[in-house]
Amino acid sequence: MDLPIAGAHLTVLRSDPILVLGVGDYELHVEGELAVHSPTGPTLHRIPGEPHTDELTAALTGEVVSAAVAAGGALGILLESGHRLAVEPDPYFEAWNLTAPGRYLVVCMPRGELAIWSAAE
Repeated sequence: MDLPIAGAHLTVLRSDPILVLGVGDYELHVEGELAVHSPTGPTLHRIPGEPHTDELTAALTGEVVSAAVAAGGALGILLESGHRLAVEPDPYFEAWNLTAPGRYLVVCMPRGELAIWSAAE
C-alpha cells in the first residue's frame, strides 16, 4: 500500500515516550523499533523506551519523503537524501500509525495487519 506522504518534509515533533514525526499535514507515530539506514554511514536505531539521540533528530529533520509504503505491516520510507526508514510489525502491539486531519488513519496492528480508515471510503 502506498502512503500519501511523498513530497512532504519531516520534522521531529516528540520523542518521548514515543517518536512522533510531522510529515506535511500527517503525523507518523512510531511505537516500534525504528531503523534509519544511511547511504553513507551506520544504521541508526530508535528503541522504544530509550531516549533518542541528536544524531537521529539531525538525520530526519528537514528530509523530504520520496516514497512511503506499508507491506505486510512493515513501514518503509525512502527519503530524497537516500536514507531509508523502516519499522517492522510487532507481535504484541501497534508498531506505528499514520494519521491526518479529515479522517485518515492507518494503523499497523499486532502481527502486521493494517487497519485503515479513510474519508475516501
